[in-house]
Amino acid sequence: MVTTDSLVRPFLEAAPAAVRPALESIGDLDRRLWSLVAEGRAAWPDLPLDPRVLVEFVARHLTAEMADAALDGLRPTDLYLACACAKGLPAAIAAFDRDYMREVDIALARMRVGDSRLKDVKQLVRQRLFVGGGTAGAPTSAGKISEYGGRGDLRRWVRSVAVRTCLNELRKGKREVLVDDDHLIAQHAISQDDPEVEYMKRTYANEFRAAFGEALGQLGPREQTLLRYHHVDGLNIDEIGAIYRVHRVTAFRWIEKAKEQLVKQTLDTLRARLKLPASELDSVLRMIRSQIHLSLVRHLGGPKDSVADDAIELDPSEIEEV
Repeated sequence: MVTTDSLVRPFLEAAPAAVRPALESIGDLDRRLWSLVAEGRAAWPDLPLDPRVLVEFVARHLTAEMADAALDGLRPTDLYLACACAKGLPAAIAAFDRDYMREVDIALARMRVGDSRLKDVKQLVRQRLFVGGGTAGAPTSAGKISEYGGRGDLRRWVRSVAVRTCLNELRKGKREVLVDDDHLIAQHAISQDDPEVEYMKRTYANEFRAAFGEALGQLGPREQTLLRYHHVDGLNIDEIGAIYRVHRVTAFRWIEKAKEQLVKQTLDTLRARLKLPASELDSVLRMIRSQIHLSLVRHLGGPKDSVADDAIELDPSEIEEV
């Protein structure tokens, strides 16, 4: 029985219809929703956000692939602030400017943006986050902050928005300059899947999750830790290289090699179990690649002691010369 103070009804009504049956089966759903609200409020006590607004914000970002673990791995403090910003609360935007806009400086510092353009790019990033399409006086869509779903670190997410905004501006002037690990960020920008890949995701969702989990379990401790650092903790290749005391290029190669091993093993498992015809292999491969970031966050986003951290006891023979 849903009580007056329950958050279950607004949460379910805001969620996509395809996800609701799985959400309704969560026995302690109301308690978990209130826990999410409480953690967010504790971090931002000066932001008066209606709990129903927050859970509706969370629900709108759910997909069928997330339904089984809808509330697992969420970042309540980041979600609370993002939701408050999306609602246009001046105090929330001020808090964001104070605590998060430095991430834009960090991202742009790694790109060849002249001082004369730096201020303009930062303003564009801010507009994209809080205003959306159109102009400040007549926006045509919600700000980008409304798309944050709480599955990854908000600071990392803000850096990604900054990088992509800057790249778009550079391309307008036919100058495409990519340096440091922002090239890696740009390469892994989420693009709109084609209908064939969407079909594969719907058809083989359960099989993919099982195959991906098994493939991830077959990776070595170092490979799992590298993928956790990059995709879950949001560390860039300079930071990962510093942990392992190797050149940043070596760190990049290790991450890419680990992902390729993961993709190959997942594909091999799916091909064997589903008896896939050769004509479908390319689409399945693209499906795997399109889901790798979300799947890594889902599988590796729990307590850190679930994956061995080998960074401290690194075998010197593993360090490559570059």
